[in-house]
Amino acid sequence: MYETHFGISGPPFQLSPDPNFYFDSRGHHEALEALRRGLAEPNGFVVVSGEIGAGKTTLVRTLLAELESSELVVGQVLSTQLEAAELMRAVALAFGIAVDSDASADVEKALQSFLLAMAKEGRRAVLIVDEAQNLDRSSFHWLLGLEKGHSPTRIPMKICLVGQPELRDIVNSGDHIELRQRVVVQCHLGPLGVNETGAYITHRLGLVGWKGTPRFEPGAFEEIHRWTGGIPRRINLLCNRLMLSRFLSESTTIDAAAVAEIATDLRAEIGDTSPVPAPAGAPLPVLDEVVAAPPAKGEPLVAPGEPVAAGPAVDIHLIEPVEPPPAEQKAERASPAARAKKPAAPPPTSVDLELDVDAEPASDGQEPAMPTLRNGGESRPLLCVVGGQGEHVKAAALMHAIAAQADLPVTLLVRCYANSAFERHREMFAGLDVAGRLVNLGIAGGTYAGRAAELMKRFEFVVDHCQPAAVIVFDGSDAALSCGLVASRKGLPVLHVGAGLRSGTTTDAADITRRLADQLADVLYTTESQANQQLAQEGVAADRIRFVGNTLADALQVALRTRLATPNPRERLGLPANLLSDRNGYGVVVLDGMANVGDRQALSELINILRAVAHDVPLIWPMHTRTRELMAKFKLDAVVASERIATLPSQSYPSLVQLMSNATCVLTDSWNVQEETTILAVPCLTLGVAQERPLTTTIGSNQVVGRNKSLATRAVWDCIFNGGKRGRAPDLWDGKAAERIAQHMAGFLAARRTSRDGVTA
Repeated sequence: MYETHFGISGPPFQLSPDPNFYFDSRGHHEALEALRRGLAEPNGFVVVSGEIGAGKTTLVRTLLAELESSELVVGQVLSTQLEAAELMRAVALAFGIAVDSDASADVEKALQSFLLAMAKEGRRAVLIVDEAQNLDRSSFHWLLGLEKGHSPTRIPMKICLVGQPELRDIVNSGDHIELRQRVVVQCHLGPLGVNETGAYITHRLGLVGWKGTPRFEPGAFEEIHRWTGGIPRRINLLCNRLMLSRFLSESTTIDAAAVAEIATDLRAEIGDTSPVPAPAGAPLPVLDEVVAAPPAKGEPLVAPGEPVAAGPAVDIHLIEPVEPPPAEQKAERASPAARAKKPAAPPPTSVDLELDVDAEPASDGQEPAMPTLRNGGESRPLLCVVGGQGEHVKAAALMHAIAAQADLPVTLLVRCYANSAFERHREMFAGLDVAGRLVNLGIAGGTYAGRAAELMKRFEFVVDHCQPAAVIVFDGSDAALSCGLVASRKGLPVLHVGAGLRSGTTTDAADITRRLADQLADVLYTTESQANQQLAQEGVAADRIRFVGNTLADALQVALRTRLATPNPRERLGLPANLLSDRNGYGVVVLDGMANVGDRQALSELINILRAVAHDVPLIWPMHTRTRELMAKFKLDAVVASERIATLPSQSYPSLVQLMSNATCVLTDSWNVQEETTILAVPCLTLGVAQERPLTTTIGSNQVVGRNKSLATRAVWDCIFNGGKRGRAPDLWDGKAAERIAQHMAGFLAARRTSRDGVTA
């Protein structure tokens, strides 16, 4: 999310293994040389061990990336204490082998047919088993048979076992003598040294075009090494948080104090109770910018002419790294100029209003309680109409921008339905005097037609009482259509934020509502160019359409900057101590669509998918009250409770966003969440029968898996092994959409006043 702000081309500190970011430290270089020799052998196991995050999988993937894909097919399995039969099915899934039956004999037959087909094409199959220290004894025995091939009719497979230090002990133990005899290369990776830590950070930043912003102050690199112990994964996690914190605080420097603050927060999040690392020694020289091109793959970061020991073919133990040489300095060095602070906007022009709004929902059949207003010339307010959760958070972002626009009137927040959205997301409205400008219409229950009629009646009373300058509606919702109709009949301008959205299904009732809401709007603010094209096809005049971007991106920035009362998510959410510290991270589940949670069969299928995913990555599920009640009704709550799935009450928007921003992946059926994950560059899997948000699948981070458990499992493995699909944010999803809307509103309303004055004269 911070990439554009710092002028870099992509995220430099992803946690997933990426051979494009391979850093050729002394230890990794020697291990890579040994692995090249091991993979060149037609048979035998390759074993790579090391601490969590030492770069084991990146090392293996770097080696595989060097080889011709036409000669090699690679399957990856994330092992979590699998027995032989389970491992067999996982291997078939990893290679994309379709098996109609779960019977071991059928899976084995399909696997051998696949290997035979690869052999006829002149290709070799390489299997990577991650977390191999968790394998059951029977699994090791099955892998031995798979590697050897058993008989002339069976094709052998090259197998790479990757795991934590316990894997080395297992291979060398007396319980696995045959396995040890089949190992051709065994490597163990240690941490980076202090100087290598600084070189590692600038290497990754250089690959995405870093030009010195943010600037690392003297001592920052040593402080990073102190808190991470030189483990690449920990360095990535800490540096990613540092970059995000500098973006949110609008700072351009990273010093030792900032490193210590963020590192302390991270320790608290994951429940790390180990002793705090000892302070670092003398600071490293400051680096203003990338001063040398990153080394080519296979070229170690050592001084010219310094020999590189290849090490023995078996049992390479690499612990002590060497210091890389200083990079050549560029002739021109220029520190980035301090970010010019935008002067704070003056407060809105005072208005002659007396607001005393009843915050309680109105009872059925009664008019909503309203403030006593005294018209004061041009002080007519704006009415911002909201219905569901998503409209509330977008309205919050827009109201912040309107408040900063001096020539716009005050805004009243008109809540259509009797829900808890405002209270849940109250933090989003911090700094706005919204409590004194809140109108609750309190619509609840009844038929669709009955709710719409009652909403129009109550909103008409509000319009007559307030005499607003304009009515703002969102996303073509039911509330937008009902209140837009009232405003249009009263001759008031309707400003539609999020216009032109379509699911693509002509019979979709929601699309019909969106289309009608668009037709009656005076100004249509769109989130993407495709929406402009859609509106043009439907005959909307071009001068009514304004492409401004997505206000949800603005809401995300507000949420990320919000300081929660309990910042530590483990404490705030009451999560188990080990959940946030899982080596594969965690996933977030957001499932609320009635088509998915309202039907027992559909919900049961989705829970089976979540159970499969939870074997590889623990899940956190903030659950809507309605969903929780349906789970209990269908007697599925006990099934979820027995898995690595932590269920929580619905969260405030800042709490949910901050949770999603650090997730390995998000599984959802929500359009808003699909947009949010695309903006955050977090992989998203759309589950169930929900329709995908088209733009998030074409260029964003969203992937549709529906009810396909195998597809979902492979997608999650891709998130763990490769970082998953991250895409890019669409044009103008930059956190400034609300500002653009507020500026246009000011001009639009001023033009209307001028036109009205001319007519009066």
